[in-house]
Amino acid sequence: MAVKKHELVHDNRTQLDLTALAQYLELMNEQHNYLPSPNEIIRCCQDIVKCLARSTSNEEELYGLLHTIEVFLLRIVTSYHSNYRHEIVTAILEKFHALISDPQSDASPLTSIVLVVLDSTDQEATLNVARWLVQRENGPAGAGLRASLSCLYRWLYEWHGTPTLGEWVMAYIKALEEYEHFDILIEVSVDNLTPLYLAMDEPIALRQSVADVIVHILASLRESTEALDKIAPHVGHVLVNLAADSGQFSRQLLQNVVDILTASVDHLQSALRAEARDLFKNKYADVILCLERHMASRTCRYTQLSPWKARNQCLTSMMDSPTPKNKIGLLNLGNTCYMNSVIQALLATRQFSSHVILRMNGAPYWSKMGILFAQMMHCSGTKLNPQEFFTVFKPPFFTSDHQHDSSEFLGYLFELLQSYEHQSDRNFDYSRPAVLTGRTRAIAAPSTSSDYNPGESASSRRSVSPRPGNSVAGSSSGAKRSLHNEAIAPPKKRLRYAQSWQDSVSSNPLRRDSYIDNMFAGVLLTRIECTECHSSSLSRDVFRDLQLAFPEKPDGCQHNVQNLLEFYCSKERLSGDNQYKCHDCGELRDAERSVVIETTPKYLILVLKYFKFDPKMHVQTKLMHSIYHNHTVTLPTVRSQAEHSTYSLYAAVIHTGTTIDSGHYYTLAKDFRDEWHLYNDDIVTVSEETHLNHLQNASTPYILFYRRTDIDEGKVLSLQEMPQKVQDLVLRENDSYVEQQVRVSHQ
Repeated sequence: MAVKKHELVHDNRTQLDLTALAQYLELMNEQHNYLPSPNEIIRCCQDIVKCLARSTSNEEELYGLLHTIEVFLLRIVTSYHSNYRHEIVTAILEKFHALISDPQSDASPLTSIVLVVLDSTDQEATLNVARWLVQRENGPAGAGLRASLSCLYRWLYEWHGTPTLGEWVMAYIKALEEYEHFDILIEVSVDNLTPLYLAMDEPIALRQSVADVIVHILASLRESTEALDKIAPHVGHVLVNLAADSGQFSRQLLQNVVDILTASVDHLQSALRAEARDLFKNKYADVILCLERHMASRTCRYTQLSPWKARNQCLTSMMDSPTPKNKIGLLNLGNTCYMNSVIQALLATRQFSSHVILRMNGAPYWSKMGILFAQMMHCSGTKLNPQEFFTVFKPPFFTSDHQHDSSEFLGYLFELLQSYEHQSDRNFDYSRPAVLTGRTRAIAAPSTSSDYNPGESASSRRSVSPRPGNSVAGSSSGAKRSLHNEAIAPPKKRLRYAQSWQDSVSSNPLRRDSYIDNMFAGVLLTRIECTECHSSSLSRDVFRDLQLAFPEKPDGCQHNVQNLLEFYCSKERLSGDNQYKCHDCGELRDAERSVVIETTPKYLILVLKYFKFDPKMHVQTKLMHSIYHNHTVTLPTVRSQAEHSTYSLYAAVIHTGTTIDSGHYYTLAKDFRDEWHLYNDDIVTVSEETHLNHLQNASTPYILFYRRTDIDEGKVLSLQEMPQKVQDLVLRENDSYVEQQVRVSHQ
């Protein structure tokens, strides 16, 4: 049987035909086997929202109609295929939020009935929808968010007909907190605090969810004198009414309120001196006396919440500029943990990730990385699929079905980015292979006797870009390897021992036009002295990481990162088969080689060489050395760089496994609040820096990221500060995520 279509709203849009609405919905509810098209249902639901928003009737007058609407909406979200269902629910919520966020509207609390389309038992799904709506609001100075929150507060203390209203208001508050709209929360909450507080005057009629909202607001405003002024005249009789009810709910609510208000009074008094404190006590004497009668327990969990005002003062410059709220993991697309781990560490390199987003959105490859970084900062979910990024960034010599080296990927990534720093992303063809134009200009670690090539000066011992078949773990700067296939660089100018190292410098090998070099590159001076004639040969090489080998240690003595750095730069005797060909003597001589840092990088990357080649088995084996990971290290530098030689740890890529071609990589990193998290592909958990020093033998920190202590990271980028194209892509990702959550919640 076909249902005759009714126009729910007359042409005169100010006149609402609630009778036609009721008749139409009743007919729809009676026809169990009839489902209109999704587009027709969307129009119908939007008209329902508009009718309810403009209604002036009360709950008793419209009880039957409200029940009919609830039945109709519930039938929709349970009858349609999930592909259509999420479109319908999204349309309802968009219309709902558009009406309550209009500062000129006075939406009726009946409108909240449409929240029945949300699953009240799934708090995370409700919070995701709230995040989505808050993020989409782009009105001037947050006017829409202010109007929405004010409307929701008004409904909270005026309306009792929507059981899920309290859960929705709490989710909306949390979304505003996550986006750090504290000015809006404080202003609107203080304005509505008196009626909200008085809503507790009748505890029997108060829902638990509504009480949770009120207590959350009180706790968040506990450092506000203005908030205390709003409720001071009403504290006494509200507490008396709560105490008069012997129910468990009222008793717990009473204790929470007493604890919060006591904490508020204590905090406000503590900031005052003698005379001002006396004035405070006189002003709030009745409140203080009342609280003393009810005895605070001082164990209320709500007093552990961060007060809005305190956070607002700390983040004044960031107001209206929301910072990242979630820690985002990256899905493993099949042995891609070696890439995931590096990307998480580079995101934690805030000066670098901010520059990529703000300044490099028009360069090939950089723009792809900037989009991924932005989504990792402001994604509404907890994980991202990095397929698009990895498709263009995966090294061509890496295969998808094998475990690869994260350090080798980092080296390739730097070379790739540097090659395209000054090109345009417009009409760039990512289907063509990347062309690396930069040269790998980093020197390998001081070698052992088996690695040294007799007759070759340090200046000609160049490393090469990683390639299949000869790669060694830990080589963004190239690892120690045989150089018989490499071109020999021209010898450097040789200098006498008495000449200063600084005088040996004729030019700076760092590329001034390269941001990669500006962030991660340093300059290493290598000196070889003939023990016979004492002539010296000096060379300067650029490095983007230092690969630290392990010296021989007696049993029971633990290595540490600082000692490995000092071992790296210590003097090495070149003798026997490793003799050095002295150009002054004209023949092979014993010599001493040492290195020192001539220019320190802003970000120091250390690769711990846990892997070594086993010539008998022809495989890479892993050392199981115990090592203490210093939070702070000092580079051995020339005297002029002494003030720029101290670094602090902020990230580490950890390898779990016994061989390089097996196992797993994950990352430990510190965020802008100095809180540590463990990023294990798409799973992110809270951790501590001490995690590094309490690992099992097979788990070893492989790549350590240190920040020079004189580097100011600055604040985290807000979404609003990012280029518009990047903002649009982040919002599109969040829209897709919320639609997926809505679809899943109604399956």
